[in-house]
Amino acid sequence: MLFDTYEQKGLLFNMNFKETEGNYAAYRGDLVLELGEVGDALGHRKPPTATIKNTVVLAEVDKIKLYVGSLDDLALLPKVLDYYQADFAADVKLILFVVNINKPLVIETSGYSISAIGMQEGLIWNELIDLAALDKGDFKGQSATEKIVTVYKALSDYKPKGDKVSLEEALTRTVELKRAGRGPV
Repeated sequence: MLFDTYEQKGLLFNMNFKETEGNYAAYRGDLVLELGEVGDALGHRKPPTATIKNTVVLAEVDKIKLYVGSLDDLALLPKVLDYYQADFAADVKLILFVVNINKPLVIETSGYSISAIGMQEGLIWNELIDLAALDKGDFKGQSATEKIVTVYKALSDYKPKGDKVSLEEALTRTVELKRAGRGPV
């Protein structure tokens, strides 16, 4: 399966779960955008130098149908495409929550329309449920994979908001914002 291949390549990081159910495979966790350097003679790698955080990914028969995650910097988007585009289905739903943009954008690149939404704090899963117009009751009794399939199906008529721009134009619209951190005071 697709996520097993990613695991062998060292592309899964901070994994919440990876499971398969029927034709669907689901993953939640971070995905590597730049592998860390080899740290010892046995080939063990240091932590990745770039990741897309809190991803929610659904694949059907080894093609990604839903790809959602959080980028600290929109400039990392080309790395997302470099690593994962070959596995995107033609009709993939791509939704990115980006820290350093303050207005939603629809980025047209490589034949895909990517919904980019500014978000400095919050939980990706909760934001995704809101976009899909679902609530917690819609997931009662479902497995982790079934929950992601439910979100995917609810997003079938989702229309991204924002200016339609090229990747090059989108990169000129970034702002100086950082992810909001929380913790003890």
